[in-house]
Amino acid sequence: MTDLDLRSGQIHRGLGVVARWPDIALVIPSDAAHDGIVDDMFLSLGANPTSQDIIRAVNALLSDNKLRSVAMIVEATGGPMAVAFGPVEILSDGELVIGGANGLQKQQLSHSAQRLTLRAANLTKAAEPVPPFDLRRGVAPGAGLSLVTIAGGQPPALDDLAPLGATADNTGDLVNPVAKQSGEPSEGEVAEYEPASTDDGGLGSDPSQAPFRSVILIGTAAPSHRDPLPIVSGGEAGGDGPIPASPTAQKGRIEVDGILCSRGHFNNPKSAYCMVCGMSLLHLTPHPVVRPRPTLGFIVFDDGASFGLDRSYVIGREPSLGDNPDAELLVIHDNNDTLSRTHAELRLDGWTVQIVDLGSTNGTYVWDSQNDRWNQLTAGHPIELQSGETVALGRRTFVFESVSRT
Repeated sequence: MTDLDLRSGQIHRGLGVVARWPDIALVIPSDAAHDGIVDDMFLSLGANPTSQDIIRAVNALLSDNKLRSVAMIVEATGGPMAVAFGPVEILSDGELVIGGANGLQKQQLSHSAQRLTLRAANLTKAAEPVPPFDLRRGVAPGAGLSLVTIAGGQPPALDDLAPLGATADNTGDLVNPVAKQSGEPSEGEVAEYEPASTDDGGLGSDPSQAPFRSVILIGTAAPSHRDPLPIVSGGEAGGDGPIPASPTAQKGRIEVDGILCSRGHFNNPKSAYCMVCGMSLLHLTPHPVVRPRPTLGFIVFDDGASFGLDRSYVIGREPSLGDNPDAELLVIHDNNDTLSRTHAELRLDGWTVQIVDLGSTNGTYVWDSQNDRWNQLTAGHPIELQSGETVALGRRTFVFESVSRT
């Protein structure tokens, strides 16, 4: 989930169409030439298009001279990219940034802007939003859309969260506003945004400009006495072992009691199936053995970054070790300043994974799917996480996935 997706979407009154999906928002004002064309475009895109799908569809209409006007904001590394064509305008905190009256215009905006507005320039009714409408995803009638930073520390409703790892290219990496290698876009065509091709993991030459990149310790260096963080994308059933950790992480691993499946794989004694090969453990005569604790699962953040749980983590903007010297410092970037310096700890206890709030300003929450609400943790009181649960740290979120099969 990116900064653009966290903003509330205030619809402006007027004729036309406003639309919003992860990483993109657009406004197409009413025009006689648009009758049926715009409707057909959205129908062909389906219910869950990517930002790339939408850009290609808009480009096709612009190339055929079928689209008279469009205003669009696309999430990109370094700040949202604003695109305007026709009688539309895009504003940042009330100040006009670009208009499309003189042809296709593009400009990168600042992440620090509190309000980004796309609207028809020739419709009086499009000047102000109409409360209390809040478009988070989908298509609605209107002549403008304001994307407003949400004040306060309450986490977003779970239904408003973007699909995990859903970015412009569905790779889990953020996008850079660079033209396709096939050439620069022609006049009247919107550039497609693709991941940067660099040697530094897609961050480009200036990592500080990346809006979200929790895999990297932004602005700091990892403590010299600590190993690199393990980065995983998941394990495969039937493989040769559990989700891999970094090779150096095997040193000093905590030993726990467990059981072996018929193929010799080490498992949680409460598991019903082997987490490696999937063999049933229900009919085995348990013979407890003591071995180094394997990776218990992984967490996947809203930007797609994932971390293997073979150790405890202290999480925050600038975290420091507290009572758990064996924990790893995990620095998470937060554009909304809702994450505390030392926010929470993911604590491994035996075969369980616990989350504990460390006195954060904006709180740590776990989504309660049965009661459809966020439950705030009491600082200093750990709770055990269950596989599939979503945790909110301020406005950053992650999902815990366990490798144990109970």
